[in-house]
Amino acid sequence: MYHATIDPDARTLTLTERRPDPIVGGEREVTINTYQLNGSPLETDLVTRSITLDEDGTIRLELEADDLTELANSRASFWDEVSTALGIEYRHGEVRLNDEKSAAQNYRDFVRFLTERDHLTTEDLPLALPSATNRYIVNNEPHHQDGSEMTREEEVAEGVYIDVNASADTIRRHIKALAEQLVPA
Repeated sequence: MYHATIDPDARTLTLTERRPDPIVGGEREVTINTYQLNGSPLETDLVTRSITLDEDGTIRLELEADDLTELANSRASFWDEVSTALGIEYRHGEVRLNDEKSAAQNYRDFVRFLTERDHLTTEDLPLALPSATNRYIVNNEPHHQDGSEMTREEEVAEGVYIDVNASADTIRRHIKALAEQLVPA
């Protein structure tokens, strides 16, 4: 029998199983895996047997399955690949930049990564934050929506320009927005 604990603050699901403890006897709960829940439903063959609310507010599901299947979440797989390749992480709804590089270098690397893996093509351009009225975060020319030139434009791939004149917080928001716009959940 499997148990799943959902942490709504961390947006994670931890899957555990009770197994015999050969050292002290009895049983103990062993963590099978912890999954990031980025708004995607669980696509598994698990059958829910019971749902309880612990004293600390944790929701506990008792599950049963013949075989465990992976959570199907292409965005979670995408972020795993980004973390491995670039050192940029996505945890608890926030982007964490690679501390060994400048924010601008993280941004360059991320957009280049998107183009190299065909998540971003020149046909997708220009891209702006949903709330933007005058600035593009990525464009096929070094200009913004309002026609002004990018302050510190860089061509990170052929026909793909970004403006690296931005704070680390702004770059984190841009990276998150690009992933949300270009990578299916």
